[in-house]
This record gives sequence, structure tokens and C-alpha cells, in this order.
Amino acid sequence: MIAQRLRTALEERIALLAPARRLRLASARELLEAAAAGRALRVLDAGCGDGLLALALARRHPEWRLVGVDLNEQLLALARSRAHARGLANVRFAQGDLTRPLEEGGFDAVLAIECLTEIEDDRAALASLAGALAPGGVLIAHVPERDWRPVLRASAGTWRHEVRHGYAAEEIAEALRSAGLGEIDVRPTMRGLVTVAQELRDRIKGRRLAVRALAFPLMAAAVRVERLGATWGTARALVATGRRA
Repeated sequence: MIAQRLRTALEERIALLAPARRLRLASARELLEAAAAGRALRVLDAGCGDGLLALALARRHPEWRLVGVDLNEQLLALARSRAHARGLANVRFAQGDLTRPLEEGGFDAVLAIECLTEIEDDRAALASLAGALAPGGVLIAHVPERDWRPVLRASAGTWRHEVRHGYAAEEIAEALRSAGLGEIDVRPTMRGLVTVAQELRDRIKGRRLAVRALAFPLMAAAVRVERLGATWGTARALVATGRRA
């Protein structure tokens, strides 16, 4: 039992350390902590999937209250199990359709991390997410850049469940404005170094756990180096923020 728990914990850690995912988490956390300015936040993680982002934030900020919403009940069950195993009482997970008005509102921040490119009616989803914000609340979206391409030959050239390949900077800015948000800011992210690290990760993700465990510290280092500005190439993703009046 103990060995299985240790293995599960290591699997979770490795999943969290996937380079692109780690970069997205770091960017979201940085923006959230800047918005918090030392106060406790109520945060919605929209399209939360297996909950790793919400769980990481809940563990880092026990005074925050987080809600993860997704359509996939199987992934939500996994997220709930992880929250219980970690003793995190400040996060919960609920099933919901992001294209419809959400049952809860009044959030200080809403995260939409890589979910918009998987939603057919992304405008309806953005309207729903903007409506879930409290006055002055901020929406943080992370999306693929519309013209992104892989770096390494034979790497996947599409996002996993994409219904659109991505967004141009002005396109995602206009979508946030159409949802009624202001103070729009769009920044490029995920350039060559993290992209290569992620593509290498994808090639070994089916290998034995020991192999992946040895490789991921190097891939995590790639994220730190890129965040310091040591990278190359065009951005393959965008971080967009908007604020509710």
C-alpha cells in the first residue's frame, strides 16, 4: 500500500513537471499572486481536467478557496481523490458546461488554461467565465498561438483535443473585449526551449517510470531557464488577461 502511494505521488509529480504544463502553471500562479496583492482569493479553474493546477494552488495558498469545473466526470473523480489524499479542504471540483452560465459566481479570478481551444463555442464560454467574475475580478487565459508549429521532426502538430489550432494575439484580445472585459493584456510565451523539452517529454511518456523520473528534472530546468529569458524562436502560446469592471 505504501509503495503504491509513493508511486502514485511520483506519477503526479512527473505529470506536473511536464515542461509546457509547468510553464502554464508558473505563469498563472505569478499573475494570480500579483492580482492577490497579499489577500486571499476565490479562484475558478475552468476546464480543470485532472485538477493538478487547482491542487497546486490550493496547497501553496491554504487561505485561498478554489473551485475546479470540467465536463469530464472521470477526471473530476481523480481530482477529488487527489485533494482527499493531500488533505486539501480549500479546493473542490464540480461538473459543469463552460458554455452555459455557471451556478457559482463572485470569483476574484478565473483561469482558462488551454481549455478554450477545445471548446467549439469559445465565445459562449468566455461570456460565461466573465459572468462568473466579481467586479474587479480578472480572467487569465492561456491559449496556443494560432500559427504554432512543433520544433522536432515527427512531433505532433496539433493540440490534443483542438477544435481550433489557436489564436492570434488580436483575436484573443477581441474575444475578451466581446465578453465585456477591459484592461486587456496579451503576452507571448512558450518559445523554443520549453517546446523542445515538451516534445522530448511526449516521446518518453510511455517509457518506464524510472526513465521518466530521471529525465524530468532536466525538463523542469528548461522551464526555469526559459523564464529567465534564455530561449529562442517564436512564441507558441499566449497569456491573455482581462478584468471585469
